[in-house]
Amino acid sequence: MIARLTATALAPVSRSLAHGPTAPVVVMKIQSRRIRNAASHAHIPVASTPQHRIQQRYASSVTPDTSSSLASIQMPVSASRPQDPTATIGRDSASSAGNKDSKKTLVLLGTGWGTTTILKNIDTKHYNVVVVSPRNYFLFTPLLPSCTVGTTESRSIMEPIRHIAGRRGKEIKFYEAECQDIDVGKKELKIEYNSNLVEGANANATANIKYDYLIVGVGGTYNTFGTPGVEKHACFLKEMGDASKIRRRLKDTIEKASFDSISAEERSRLLNIVVVGGGPTGVEFAGELHDLITEDLSRWVPELSKQIKITLVEALPNILSSFDKKLVIYTEVMFKKSGIALRTNTKVKEVKEKSLVVSDADGTESEIPYGTIVWAAGISARQFAHTLRSKVPDVQTSSRGLIIDDYLRVKGTKDIWALGDCTVSKNAPLAQVASQQGKWLSKTLDRLAKDKSIGSTDDAFVRLDQTVKPFVYSSNGSLAYIGGEKAIAELPFFNKHITVGGPLTSLFWKSYCLWELSSVRSSLSVATDWVKRALFGRTMSVD
Repeated sequence: MIARLTATALAPVSRSLAHGPTAPVVVMKIQSRRIRNAASHAHIPVASTPQHRIQQRYASSVTPDTSSSLASIQMPVSASRPQDPTATIGRDSASSAGNKDSKKTLVLLGTGWGTTTILKNIDTKHYNVVVVSPRNYFLFTPLLPSCTVGTTESRSIMEPIRHIAGRRGKEIKFYEAECQDIDVGKKELKIEYNSNLVEGANANATANIKYDYLIVGVGGTYNTFGTPGVEKHACFLKEMGDASKIRRRLKDTIEKASFDSISAEERSRLLNIVVVGGGPTGVEFAGELHDLITEDLSRWVPELSKQIKITLVEALPNILSSFDKKLVIYTEVMFKKSGIALRTNTKVKEVKEKSLVVSDADGTESEIPYGTIVWAAGISARQFAHTLRSKVPDVQTSSRGLIIDDYLRVKGTKDIWALGDCTVSKNAPLAQVASQQGKWLSKTLDRLAKDKSIGSTDDAFVRLDQTVKPFVYSSNGSLAYIGGEKAIAELPFFNKHITVGGPLTSLFWKSYCLWELSSVRSSLSVATDWVKRALFGRTMSVD
């Protein structure tokens, strides 16, 4: 109800999961679900083709590849594993089998905010869509910090890609695999599936995929900035596996600290939780952790809960540097009241097994003992982005990721676009940027397919700047949860921004999350998690 009333008065809003280069950001645009669904159905008609037609269309493009020694992977929406142990998946060759379908093959790498938005909006009547990602679900990252402490369960914010496509009648093919290499001349990708559960010859599978158009949205990973010991000793907060690891680490340190044989000094170390990074991800995790301590651990282990400390370390002078100054001051005041220690203007020099070495603004070094350390200090491009960069080293000169132009084209290549955290452009690596890029690119691709004077020519990719307007990012504001049932918001209002914070903003933040989740199932699951937490408390049970 609050989201609907506020949407009318405040216009589109967005919530940050990270701002700038220090953490991932997720932004969500408020709009009527009814209108949004109507628009989706207007552009994404439900497929009437039987499933065996889908299988036949894609199966016709698989040809043997005797040069490969590993089994190919076949995991489409509705297709079985091919009998041939090796395969090259070519651009649509249905015409050679008597079918005159000349649709181009569009390959999407990744299942993040940008590529999932494309998948939701692209008209599959115009393209044979192939999705390749080691993650077979879309992760609603705004609620990832809450999964670390049991406020929200992991499956509630994970939406399977096949479900997203199936609900919209999409004809797609999905491979749960990682892209290892690319031949830009042949327009061919090498993908590989690795299993940690299956041993022997069936553990790995490879395939070569040919494409007409390629969209790279592999996202980013954590950035250690070359700090010694980070990868070995720190937990990260980027994927669902990271949240599960943090949850397990917190449980282990608390249980170990409960032993009477532990010295007071060792217990103090175990119960000191250090968060590195003062962006929205680090701030939200610190807030969720504070809620766990005050609402649940105070009842389970009252004596230990009084000794638990939270220390937030930030290299910049302030936390939440991309937010309005008023909201920064408000958050810092709330943190101090909550007992969260802030160490701003502090750089981490080294992470040891039981402590981290930090340097203050004046250069003075000291050590902070810890039991758990969570690194939320930055993001960097994934390996495939660097692999593609190496194919055109004279043009792709930035080590931060793929350089793209205003039309999202990867410079130095043909028929390859990129979006999201793996790119380098004038836009910040924010999730709301990736989502808007996905909408723009899906519309552009549909126009290329519909306009025969453009899409039928080989130089359509090159002539794009002559036929469509460039991508322009429009900021929709930011939201962040800071604990204690309080949140902060920076909202656009006509040509100005308004800043609000407090319990009502927290209620708005929750309403907004429920509104923007990818399905009714996810919204109901998250709402149920919140009700269970309110009635029975959180659970830190882990396997």
